[in-house]
Amino acid sequence: MALKRPYLDFIESSIEHAFGTQSSGLRMMELGDQIVLDPETDADTGKAYFTNRGYHHVSVDINGLHGSVVRDLSRPEQFQDWHGAWDIITNAGTSEHVEPFESQYECFRIIHDCLKVGGIAVHLIPDVHQHDKHGAWKNHCRFYYSDTFFEWLAKECGYEVLFNTVIDGLRCATVRKTSHVPFMNDRATFLAAIAQREYSIDLYARVLFSWMGLGRLLRRLGLT
Repeated sequence: MALKRPYLDFIESSIEHAFGTQSSGLRMMELGDQIVLDPETDADTGKAYFTNRGYHHVSVDINGLHGSVVRDLSRPEQFQDWHGAWDIITNAGTSEHVEPFESQYECFRIIHDCLKVGGIAVHLIPDVHQHDKHGAWKNHCRFYYSDTFFEWLAKECGYEVLFNTVIDGLRCATVRKTSHVPFMNDRATFLAAIAQREYSIDLYARVLFSWMGLGRLLRRLGLT
Protein backbone atom coordinates (compact mmCIF):
# COMPACT_ATOMS: atom_id res chain seq x y z
CA MET A 1 0.00 0.00 0.00
CA ALA A 2 1.46 3.36 -1.01
CA LEU A 3 1.68 6.33 1.35
CA LYS A 4 -0.81 8.93 0.14
CA ARG A 5 -1.18 12.38 1.67
CA PRO A 6 -4.00 11.44 4.13
CA TYR A 7 -1.88 8.54 5.41
CA LEU A 8 1.21 10.70 5.81
CA ASP A 9 -0.88 13.28 7.64
CA PHE A 10 -2.18 10.62 10.03
CA ILE A 11 1.32 9.34 10.76
CA GLU A 12 2.69 12.83 11.32
CA SER A 13 -0.27 13.89 13.47
CA SER A 14 0.25 10.80 15.61
CA ILE A 15 3.93 11.61 16.05
CA GLU A 16 3.21 15.22 16.97
CA HIS A 17 0.55 14.13 19.45
CA ALA A 18 2.97 11.73 21.14
CA PHE A 19 6.24 13.66 20.96
CA GLY A 20 5.41 17.28 20.20
CA THR A 21 6.73 19.30 17.30
CA GLN A 22 10.42 18.68 18.08
CA SER A 23 10.56 15.12 16.76
CA SER A 24 13.77 15.28 14.72
CA GLY A 25 16.16 12.47 15.66
CA LEU A 26 13.49 10.00 16.71
CA ARG A 27 14.07 6.41 15.63
CA MET A 28 11.46 5.09 13.18
CA MET A 29 11.04 1.56 11.83
CA GLU A 30 8.80 1.23 8.78
CA LEU A 31 7.25 -2.15 8.02
CA GLY A 32 7.42 -2.73 4.29
CA ASP A 33 9.27 -0.85 1.59
CA GLN A 34 6.73 1.96 1.22
CA ILE A 35 6.49 4.28 -1.76
CA VAL A 36 4.94 7.75 -1.60
CA LEU A 37 2.14 8.77 -3.97
CA ASP A 38 1.87 12.50 -3.42
CA PRO A 39 3.04 14.92 -6.12
CA GLU A 40 3.43 17.67 -3.52
CA THR A 41 6.15 15.86 -1.55
CA ASP A 42 9.90 15.88 -2.08
CA ALA A 43 10.34 12.09 -1.89
CA ASP A 44 9.14 8.94 -3.63
CA THR A 45 9.67 6.47 -0.77
CA GLY A 46 8.77 6.44 2.89
CA LYS A 47 12.47 6.14 3.72
CA ALA A 48 13.33 9.31 1.79
CA TYR A 49 10.29 11.20 3.10
CA PHE A 50 10.97 10.60 6.78
CA THR A 51 14.76 10.74 6.52
CA ASN A 52 14.41 14.19 4.92
CA ARG A 53 12.44 15.24 8.00
CA GLY A 54 15.18 14.28 10.42
CA TYR A 55 14.13 10.83 11.58
CA HIS A 56 16.58 7.97 11.99
CA HIS A 57 14.63 5.76 9.62
CA VAL A 58 14.91 2.05 8.81
CA SER A 59 12.52 0.16 6.54
CA VAL A 60 12.10 -3.61 6.73
CA ASP A 61 11.00 -5.69 3.74
CA ILE A 62 11.87 -9.11 2.38
CA ASN A 63 12.20 -7.51 -1.07
CA GLY A 64 15.26 -5.51 0.03
CA LEU A 65 14.39 -2.59 -2.25
CA HIS A 66 15.24 1.10 -1.74
CA GLY A 67 17.68 0.38 1.06
CA SER A 68 15.27 -1.68 3.15
CA VAL A 69 16.72 -4.20 5.59
CA VAL A 70 15.84 -7.76 4.62
CA ARG A 71 14.04 -9.30 7.58
CA ASP A 72 10.99 -11.56 7.84
CA LEU A 73 8.06 -10.33 9.94
CA SER A 74 7.11 -13.92 10.72
CA ARG A 75 10.52 -14.55 12.36
CA PRO A 76 10.87 -12.81 15.75
CA GLU A 77 14.41 -14.13 16.19
CA GLN A 78 15.52 -11.86 13.36
CA PHE A 79 14.54 -8.79 15.41
CA GLN A 80 16.08 -9.58 18.78
CA ASP A 81 18.83 -6.99 18.30
CA TRP A 82 16.15 -4.29 17.91
CA HIS A 83 14.15 -4.97 21.07
CA GLY A 84 13.18 -1.68 22.69
CA ALA A 85 15.03 0.27 20.00
CA TRP A 86 12.34 2.28 18.20
CA ASP A 87 10.36 5.38 19.12
CA ILE A 88 7.97 4.94 16.18
CA ILE A 89 6.92 1.87 14.21
CA THR A 90 4.69 2.33 11.16
CA ASN A 91 2.57 -0.48 9.79
CA ALA A 92 1.01 1.01 6.66
CA GLY A 93 -0.53 -1.82 4.69
CA THR A 94 2.00 -4.47 5.69
CA SER A 95 0.84 -6.75 8.50
CA GLU A 96 -2.20 -7.93 6.53
CA HIS A 97 0.16 -9.60 4.04
CA VAL A 98 2.14 -11.59 6.62
CA GLU A 99 1.40 -15.25 5.96
CA PRO A 100 0.41 -17.82 7.07
CA PHE A 101 -2.41 -16.67 9.33
CA GLU A 102 -0.68 -17.98 12.45
CA SER A 103 2.24 -15.60 11.74
CA GLN A 104 0.01 -12.61 12.46
CA TYR A 105 0.88 -13.32 16.07
CA GLU A 106 4.63 -13.13 15.36
CA CYS A 107 4.25 -9.91 13.40
CA PHE A 108 2.47 -8.05 16.19
CA ARG A 109 4.84 -9.54 18.74
CA ILE A 110 7.77 -8.10 16.77
CA ILE A 111 6.13 -4.67 16.80
CA HIS A 112 5.57 -4.91 20.55
CA ASP A 113 9.08 -6.11 21.35
CA CYS A 114 10.85 -3.57 19.14
CA LEU A 115 8.93 -0.58 20.47
CA LYS A 116 10.38 1.49 23.30
CA VAL A 117 8.31 2.20 26.37
CA GLY A 118 6.76 5.55 25.51
CA GLY A 119 7.01 4.80 21.80
CA ILE A 120 4.11 4.58 19.39
CA ALA A 121 2.95 2.07 16.79
CA VAL A 122 0.99 3.62 13.92
CA HIS A 123 -1.21 1.18 12.02
CA LEU A 124 -3.02 1.86 8.73
CA ILE A 125 -4.48 -1.49 7.71
CA PRO A 126 -7.73 -2.76 6.12
CA ASP A 127 -10.82 -2.49 8.29
CA VAL A 128 -13.14 -5.51 8.38
CA HIS A 129 -16.35 -3.51 8.80
CA GLN A 130 -15.48 -1.26 5.85
CA HIS A 131 -14.75 -4.40 3.82
CA ASP A 132 -18.02 -6.11 4.73
CA LYS A 133 -20.28 -3.04 4.36
CA HIS A 134 -18.66 -1.21 1.47
CA GLY A 135 -16.26 -3.66 -0.17
CA ALA A 136 -13.28 -1.57 0.90
CA TRP A 137 -9.94 -3.22 0.11
CA LYS A 138 -11.66 -6.36 -1.15
CA ASN A 139 -9.14 -8.90 -2.49
CA HIS A 140 -6.33 -6.78 -1.12
CA CYS A 141 -5.51 -9.39 1.50
CA ARG A 142 -6.96 -12.21 3.61
CA PHE A 143 -6.72 -10.55 7.03
CA TYR A 144 -8.70 -7.56 8.30
CA TYR A 145 -8.80 -5.64 11.58
CA SER A 146 -11.28 -3.60 13.60
CA ASP A 147 -11.58 -0.86 16.18
CA THR A 148 -12.29 -3.44 18.87
CA PHE A 149 -9.16 -5.38 17.91
CA PHE A 150 -6.98 -2.43 18.86
CA GLU A 151 -8.96 -1.57 21.99
CA TRP A 152 -8.58 -5.16 23.16
CA LEU A 153 -4.92 -5.36 22.16
CA ALA A 154 -4.22 -2.21 24.14
CA LYS A 155 -5.68 -3.73 27.30
CA GLU A 156 -3.71 -6.94 26.85
CA CYS A 157 -0.37 -5.30 26.11
CA GLY A 158 -0.34 -2.16 28.23
CA TYR A 159 -0.95 0.34 25.42
CA GLU A 160 -2.69 3.68 25.44
CA VAL A 161 -4.90 4.19 22.39
CA LEU A 162 -4.17 7.64 20.96
CA PHE A 163 -6.23 7.36 17.76
CA ASN A 164 -8.61 4.73 16.40
CA THR A 165 -10.45 5.84 13.27
CA VAL A 166 -11.10 5.05 9.60
CA ILE A 167 -9.47 6.71 6.59
CA ASP A 168 -10.21 5.46 3.06
CA GLY A 169 -11.49 2.15 4.41
CA LEU A 170 -8.36 1.62 6.52
CA ARG A 171 -8.38 1.06 10.25
CA CYS A 172 -6.01 3.79 11.42
CA ALA A 173 -4.94 3.19 14.99
CA THR A 174 -2.08 4.64 16.98
CA VAL A 175 -1.12 3.09 20.30
CA ARG A 176 1.53 4.11 22.81
CA LYS A 177 3.45 1.49 24.78
CA THR A 178 3.15 2.51 28.42
CA SER A 179 4.99 -0.24 30.27
CA HIS A 180 7.58 -2.92 29.81
CA VAL A 181 5.39 -6.02 29.77
CA PRO A 182 5.72 -9.11 27.56
CA PHE A 183 3.51 -9.51 24.53
CA MET A 184 0.42 -11.58 25.29
CA ASN A 185 1.15 -15.32 25.21
CA ASP A 186 -2.34 -16.52 24.25
CA ARG A 187 -1.83 -17.04 20.53
CA ALA A 188 -5.25 -18.59 19.92
CA THR A 189 -7.15 -15.68 21.48
CA PHE A 190 -5.03 -13.18 19.58
CA LEU A 191 -5.70 -14.86 16.23
CA ALA A 192 -9.41 -15.11 16.96
CA ALA A 193 -9.54 -11.30 17.13
CA ILE A 194 -8.40 -10.93 13.49
CA ALA A 195 -10.97 -11.39 10.75
CA GLN A 196 -10.30 -13.64 7.75
CA ARG A 197 -12.00 -13.10 4.41
CA GLU A 198 -11.86 -14.85 1.06
CA TYR A 199 -9.05 -13.69 -1.17
CA SER A 200 -9.36 -14.25 -4.92
CA ILE A 201 -6.00 -14.39 -6.65
CA ASP A 202 -4.83 -16.73 -9.38
CA LEU A 203 -2.03 -19.26 -9.00
CA TYR A 204 0.40 -17.30 -11.13
CA ALA A 205 -0.01 -14.22 -8.93
CA ARG A 206 0.44 -16.34 -5.80
CA VAL A 207 3.78 -17.58 -7.12
CA LEU A 208 4.84 -14.03 -7.87
CA PHE A 209 3.87 -12.86 -4.38
CA SER A 210 5.96 -15.59 -2.83
CA TRP A 211 8.95 -15.18 -5.12
CA MET A 212 9.15 -11.43 -5.55
CA GLY A 213 7.52 -9.99 -2.45
CA LEU A 214 4.52 -7.69 -2.45
CA GLY A 215 6.33 -4.44 -3.22
CA ARG A 216 8.27 -5.76 -6.17
CA LEU A 217 5.19 -7.46 -7.60
CA LEU A 218 3.13 -4.29 -7.53
CA ARG A 219 5.85 -2.37 -9.30
CA ARG A 220 6.24 -5.14 -11.89
CA LEU A 221 2.53 -4.98 -12.63
CA GLY A 222 2.59 -1.21 -12.78
CA LEU A 223 0.15 -0.81 -9.90
CA THR A 224 2.36 1.55 -7.87
